[in-house]
Amino acid sequence: GVSETFSWDEIVDRRLAIYASLPTIWHAERASAEDVVPLRTAVLRPGQTTPATYPEDAQALHVAVYDDSAVIGVATAYAEAPPPPLRGALPEAAFAPGAAFRFRGMASAETVRGQGVGATVLRGVFREVRGAGGRFVWCNARLGAAGFYERMGMARVGPEFEIDGIGPHVVMWRAV
Repeated sequence: GVSETFSWDEIVDRRLAIYASLPTIWHAERASAEDVVPLRTAVLRPGQTTPATYPEDAQALHVAVYDDSAVIGVATAYAEAPPPPLRGALPEAAFAPGAAFRFRGMASAETVRGQGVGATVLRGVFREVRGAGGRFVWCNARLGAAGFYERMGMARVGPEFEIDGIGPHVVMWRAV
């Protein structure tokens, strides 16, 4: 056979190209409200100057994915029972104090969408909720995101509803 010889620089360049083509492995970690609010605001409230903060931010579990020091994915979770009209549609244990956590403010930077950042954030939420003693998670999912949540093992429950100024939603949940 024919053998080629390569310079050391060519070998390094080829290896770097191979490494660059591999998928990035993201890692979600606990974060502060100060870390998550800017991305949450930019993605979920585009064009608004008021930060997207929640009354629960001070005591909530915040999860972020960082690329170097840049926050590229976020979500916030806190203990809150599912909406009472869903009683009977969800396990009764989900309504016990501290058993269910609501998550919201799920957002990823536009530059990394479709690269697993959102899935990494959500798995981080599941992990942090379990660590806090929670057994269930639920959210008010935008209809456009419902398929993503279903792929993450969540199920729709109850009717679709409208959140003024934001659009159609559905409650989704799963055990963690």
